[in-house]
Amino acid sequence: MDEDRTLDMNTLPSTPRDVPAARDAWGRFKLLARVGQGGFGEVYRAWDPDLEREVALKLLLPSPTGNGQTDEEYKAMLREARALASVRHPNIVPVYGIDRHDGRVGFWTDFVKGKTLSALLGSQGAFGYREAVLIGLDVTRALSAVHRSGLLHRDIKAENVMREEGGHILLMDFGLSTLPHRQEDIAGTPNYMAPELWQGKTATVASDIYSMGVLLFYLVTGEYPARLGGLSRAEATAALAQKRTLMDLRSDLPDQFLRAVGRAIETDPAKRFSSAGQLSEALAECIGTAVPVEAVALTPLPVEPPRNTRPWQLRVAVAALVLGAAAFKTPMVRGWLHLDEASKHAVVAGAPADIDAEYSEAKGLLSKSYKDSNLTEAITKFQDILKKNPDFALAQAGLGAAYFKQYKNDSSQGSLLDSAKSATDEALRLDPASAPALVTRAQIEAVGGKTDLAVRDANQALKLDPRSADAYAALGEVYQSQGRGKDAIEQIKQAIDIAPENSMWPLRLGHYYMLAGDLQDAAAQWKNSVRIDPQNTFALYDLGLVNMRLNKLDDAREDFQKVLSLQPDAYSYRALGTVFQLQGNYTSAAEMDEKAIELDPSDYQAWGSLGSVYIWSGDKHEQAEAAYRKAIELAEGQRRKTPEDAEVLADLASLYASIGNVESSLLLARKALGLSPDDPNISYSVAYSYEVAGQRSKAIALFAKAVARGTRGNEFQRSPELARLRSDPTFQVALDKAKAELAVDSKTKLN
Repeated sequence: MDEDRTLDMNTLPSTPRDVPAARDAWGRFKLLARVGQGGFGEVYRAWDPDLEREVALKLLLPSPTGNGQTDEEYKAMLREARALASVRHPNIVPVYGIDRHDGRVGFWTDFVKGKTLSALLGSQGAFGYREAVLIGLDVTRALSAVHRSGLLHRDIKAENVMREEGGHILLMDFGLSTLPHRQEDIAGTPNYMAPELWQGKTATVASDIYSMGVLLFYLVTGEYPARLGGLSRAEATAALAQKRTLMDLRSDLPDQFLRAVGRAIETDPAKRFSSAGQLSEALAECIGTAVPVEAVALTPLPVEPPRNTRPWQLRVAVAALVLGAAAFKTPMVRGWLHLDEASKHAVVAGAPADIDAEYSEAKGLLSKSYKDSNLTEAITKFQDILKKNPDFALAQAGLGAAYFKQYKNDSSQGSLLDSAKSATDEALRLDPASAPALVTRAQIEAVGGKTDLAVRDANQALKLDPRSADAYAALGEVYQSQGRGKDAIEQIKQAIDIAPENSMWPLRLGHYYMLAGDLQDAAAQWKNSVRIDPQNTFALYDLGLVNMRLNKLDDAREDFQKVLSLQPDAYSYRALGTVFQLQGNYTSAAEMDEKAIELDPSDYQAWGSLGSVYIWSGDKHEQAEAAYRKAIELAEGQRRKTPEDAEVLADLASLYASIGNVESSLLLARKALGLSPDDPNISYSVAYSYEVAGQRSKAIALFAKAVARGTRGNEFQRSPELARLRSDPTFQVALDKAKAELAVDSKTKLN
């Protein structure tokens, strides 16, 4: 008998002989990759064209007769799948649908990015009992929701519990729940199966409770009460009669935990906990908290941090936005927010003694959010605190702030903003005078265009805590969104005066100077940020960008190399590649682009950048066209997802121009410019399309507009493709005019 009878997305056992060969499509789904298989089926990472998102598609194996499931079996499965789809719980992977094609039944769910508990235990060893308890609380909450819906899971195991990249625990793989079974079938994973199932009895709530007990046993030991894989029913029954207790392996564990696990894996089902809720209560007592199970379940969930922030604009790859103001990793993009200093040592009445220290640690991670893992860890810590004490208003406010940061990382994920609102509202319900929560609410209101309300909340936070650097910074962000650049600068200076040790504030001030066109002042602030915290990769990156715009290419190269030594990422490799390209070192430039592609092969801009390097080198036109066509293929995929994205359209226009497809280039260029007429990066890309199409006058007007604002100036001056346009006398006239208009506009904004 197979040790793993269900689908495991993190392991790839050898393919059973009855598993069909990998396929390209199933129904409307495009199958991208087969990521796992087991005794009952296989799982694919698939593209759902209706939802326009990746899903996990689980296809059940054909019946032994090869005829597929009968209509009666399919209808029974459909009824149960519908019931399962109705189970909505934060710790359950939602089921979106079930269907039958080509004699195969399949159902699809969220495609979760993270690691199973089995994989985590394999890499880090056994869990501590407190962590096992916290995981158990999440899983039992999910299991309770399943049971309340009249369903069973029937295959709870470490391979079927996922920890997302954001730290959230999810119960998944309900494959057995939707499979029809005969009484004589042994359904489940042997090591987790209750004794009565080996005797041919029907699965019940009690058998799910037994599996939960085995899961907890496994998490803290790495072993099972009895190893049953490959045994017959008689052999398994005999082995279970002599199964080990948790005390046999971990006598150092607290008595409450030993008793809870021991009761869950009692041989007699009547002696086990009667419900998942009872088991959850017993687990909660193990860590000294009386937090109601369902109350904890209301805590907003961490959403997986995006793999990357918004792709960066470029004409011939990374150089496009790398040299533009919009490319900077600034507070406008990242949404930095920190809790007020006055609340640093606040202790909530009734909280465990260590909560204050945990809160301070989580808050410290937020103040260094330039590292994604810091933000992820902060979210996990805030959630752990709230599991111990859901009335801790400051932790609730911190969680809201963390969600808002994630939303600013990727504003396409509206659920992040909803989570930020939920956590912030809860913090204000617990403490209406919470200055940190008011600060976050002000930022939420600002992104929603409610700037008057945002100003009101930020000022209210300052009344409650006049020493809140966060409140001053939030007020500055609102002013910046209103076009009040000078006022924004004054507010962030106040934040710096209050918290001069926080490297994020000069980082933000540098951004405001950058938007005002003050490159030297921006560079000075980013240098100050690096002085305060040499590991602030945001500041180092932005310093590299401004040094590129100031034509300090050696300094820029050093800045990007420092970033890569601290935290390698595709963006920094592309930026460094751009420096090498501008310096004429095309071999090194290509190497950097290739490293970026290795980290993210789906990034069309990296492929476009590689094509640019080949063109500039002057002797690799075939390789350049191949890279451009790969970039076009990937960018077209992105356009299907976001057809009104001006950046994607402008990039595609440039890429089509690069391979000589003028008709497609101009069509996309005009649409991009119509969607975003004032973005200098869009103007630059569209200008390139017009130049290739022979429409020089239109190209000159748009290039002048972009270059006057400092967008891709180095690229423009060095690009061999734009040599003729640069020598056109009318271009200099247009550029002088654009600079004069910009100077007047900048002066108006500062005043």
